[in-house]
Amino acid sequence: MKRLPWKNVYFTIVLSLMAAMGMKYCVNVGNGSLAYTNSAVSFLFLCVLVFSFRKITVSDIWNRIVDILNSCFVFAFCFWGSMAAGASLDNCGEVDFADWRRWLAVLLIALTTAPILGWTIKSIETYGNRQKEFSDLREKHIEGRRYFFCVWGILFLAYMLPFLASFPGFFTYDAETEVYMVFTNKYSAHHPVLHVLLLGWAIRAVYYVTKSYNAGIACYTLLQMAALSACFAYMMNFLYTIGVKRWVRNIGICFLALFPTVSMFVCCSTKDSIFSGGVVLFTTILLDMARDMEAFWQRKGKKICFGLAIFLILSFRNNGIYALVLFFIVFAVVYKKIWKKWLIPVLMAFLVFGITTGVLGRAFHFIPGELAEMLCVPMQQLARTYAQAEDSFTEQERETLFTLLPELILEKYNPKLADNVKVNFLEDNFKSDPGKYISLWAALGLRHPDIYINSFLINTFGYWYPDTVPDGYRGKTISSLKYEDSSYFAFETERPGERVHLLPVLENFYKKCSLEIYQQKVPVVSMLFSMGFWHWCYAFLILYLVLTSHRKQAFAFVFMGLIYLTVLLGPIALVRYVLYFFFLVPLLLALLFDTETVAG
Repeated sequence: MKRLPWKNVYFTIVLSLMAAMGMKYCVNVGNGSLAYTNSAVSFLFLCVLVFSFRKITVSDIWNRIVDILNSCFVFAFCFWGSMAAGASLDNCGEVDFADWRRWLAVLLIALTTAPILGWTIKSIETYGNRQKEFSDLREKHIEGRRYFFCVWGILFLAYMLPFLASFPGFFTYDAETEVYMVFTNKYSAHHPVLHVLLLGWAIRAVYYVTKSYNAGIACYTLLQMAALSACFAYMMNFLYTIGVKRWVRNIGICFLALFPTVSMFVCCSTKDSIFSGGVVLFTTILLDMARDMEAFWQRKGKKICFGLAIFLILSFRNNGIYALVLFFIVFAVVYKKIWKKWLIPVLMAFLVFGITTGVLGRAFHFIPGELAEMLCVPMQQLARTYAQAEDSFTEQERETLFTLLPELILEKYNPKLADNVKVNFLEDNFKSDPGKYISLWAALGLRHPDIYINSFLINTFGYWYPDTVPDGYRGKTISSLKYEDSSYFAFETERPGERVHLLPVLENFYKKCSLEIYQQKVPVVSMLFSMGFWHWCYAFLILYLVLTSHRKQAFAFVFMGLIYLTVLLGPIALVRYVLYFFFLVPLLLALLFDTETVAG
């Protein structure tokens, strides 16, 4: 990268022109073949590239950019590669890996944008260092505890509006199933034990007193609002006490209080809301440790919050257990010198979780969860192979497949939703001879690697492709809700609750954001609702922290990355599975625009 003639005007013009020509492969132009190529947008893109090149290469900052060009190129190649793959998946339902023009375009665009990315990183770093000189002029700190309760109260009151608009709350995402378990005393560990009992018994207890299911749902929703507001207040209080700029904190509070995605899920009964609150606490604590490890372990309250965060993560999503175990293996290597300080709180949190779930599971006779939930990816790959290459199956392979997934179900294959095959998975047959089915899966994968890769990509691209709309449930009716062009949020109150329309205007706004292509029609604003957009924001943040020698701060997001990897193995791309992307936005802003303060 360093040896390329970046300062040669002819080189920059030719490279920019080729990148502008290849951009059509990385943007979603729909069915209009001339939507980009015969448009002034391509010419404007070329002008911006050439102008940016000339400004950057002759500036004083260029010598600092050259040192990080390789890293910037790798990041840019991954980003534009995902954009090209996502556009192809959105338009055609698959990626043609043999189309060399697409990958050449990605290479050229990555080369072109790498210097711009490096300039962005160095500019943000320079901005943070310049602001550091004025740290003494920042506001005088009032007592941190007072600030915590102030933010807690502001956020809780802000969530009263979406609560009233959805009264008694967004009782959805398996909530009906979990409450049914409690009322019938037939429990399954498919859902986290603690969430089933907490949600179900809260509603059952209030119902016995008031004879109203709505009252029970409302009480649970208010309790969850208070808990999540407290998690957010802890995060904002951390930023306040270390002296993060006021405008960064104010934007963070406004985002948490008013942004529809956050508001709707705070008032939603799904276990993912409380789980993401635990991720907020845990990530904030990891940043606090990275800032001053010795000072952290001298505060009893912080130790308690550390254990509480681990307990919440363990208790409210099963994949949190696997991610935490992997994370603490890495954590033990990074912080091995002070293992005596953190090992006991970690073991205590795991021990309390194990005893609690074990005792409650036996007391209420929870039956084990299904194995199918962990096999969504291979099941989708087998179903896609049968749908696209049925003739390549031998008679024996066909019979083996049908003993695992019935033929009638395979014909209903949905590339973006594994539920159709998951719920009809013949688990007993798999358990009786897993080797036979694993051999079938491996043999078909070696025969059709492109189908397997495309199956995984189209089932997950909603998480990493910014320009798409999550629509895996399109046309599907779940409970009383019929999904339209978007599956952004399950806008309903399931039985036994009943929606009361107290704020119909705000309720209708949330409904449009949830089920229709509504906010996506607004340029720029649409990106704030996109999972893929925030995916790349956090990826850029980690790149920025690593390149500016803030590796301990980057390490604080390793756990979030591990959780994200487990989510990619799930049945569908939904916002609720990556809700922490939205909850952690204040930390993202603080680390980008006040890095030195957060790092200490």
